Amino acid sequence: MKIKAYTLLEVTIAMLLSAICITICYSAYSIIAKYYAGFQQKNQTADVVLTLKHVLERDFLKSNIVLKNEEGVELQQDSSKIYYIFSPDAVLRKLDELHTDTFKLKPSEVGFFFEGREVLEPDTIDELRFKMNLDQRIQVPIQLNKTYSAQNLFN
Repeated sequence: MKIKAYTLLEVTIAMLLSAICITICYSAYSIIAKYYAGFQQKNQTADVVLTLKHVLERDFLKSNIVLKNEEGVELQQDSSKIYYIFSPDAVLRKLDELHTDTFKLKPSEVGFFFEGREVLEPDTIDELRFKMNLDQRIQVPIQLNKTYSAQNLFN
């Protein structure tokens, strides 16, 4: 009497083929997961850059006068002062010692200008230029300009 069954060799070959398929799937999954993590990190960094640019533009627009100080810039508004501090590892936005926002970006080539000339000492500025380093290869240039009224400059 013969019993229909798989031989030990057939079962071993089936297990070997399924192990190869599982290895291929796992490798493909890990490659895609690494790519997605890198993509997500780049998107988060770009979002932080856009947020910083938006907040800085809004603060520049609302301010009466922008002053360069030792650490960065001071934006004087009607009832408050906002400080932007450019450190090597982050940009800090301090609001009257009440609140501090931290943008974990690496600014470089920070330049302060008034009427086209670079300002090296603490003084009034009308242009701020810097670059945000997204990674080792990508830099995003940011330039902000302030147009003053005669009243703001004489006060």
